[in-house]
Amino acid sequence: MNRLEAMEDRQFVFGTVLVLSNKLDTLLDREMIPFGMTSKQWFLLLVVSTLFDKAPTIKEAAKAIGTSHQNVKQMALKLEQKGFLKLEKDSRDARATRLKPTEYSMTFWEKTQKRGEEFMDLTFSNLSDEELKLLRSGLAKIMQNLTRIEEADNGEE
Repeated sequence: MNRLEAMEDRQFVFGTVLVLSNKLDTLLDREMIPFGMTSKQWFLLLVVSTLFDKAPTIKEAAKAIGTSHQNVKQMALKLEQKGFLKLEKDSRDARATRLKPTEYSMTFWEKTQKRGEEFMDLTFSNLSDEELKLLRSGLAKIMQNLTRIEEADNGEE
């Protein structure tokens, strides 16, 4: 029995999630080179383009991707320079800035959709529907736990 097989399940899952994150960053960074975009910028653009009914504020986007307002602002400014996003002051609250995908970003998604679907198919190729449901459920519970830890650390409980 090797050390990975002997490892406690929680330790294995924790380490594997970190390794998966690194591998995804590396592979996505490689895929995004032709577009002059990082994996983190790609993820922000994906979230802004798909998760909200209207253009989110920087704060809303930061919460959705689990990072700081400052990180999102820096990424958004770079995406604006590249033509993927437009940053606009909120019409009701001048302190808030909304992130609006541009036509150029829509073209980007159309151009990369096929390759993205192929990547997803390869990534999940040997998982059954039942395994995916269990994985989703487990990851959602871990996310809830991490949110509780974060809120407790910020004195929000």
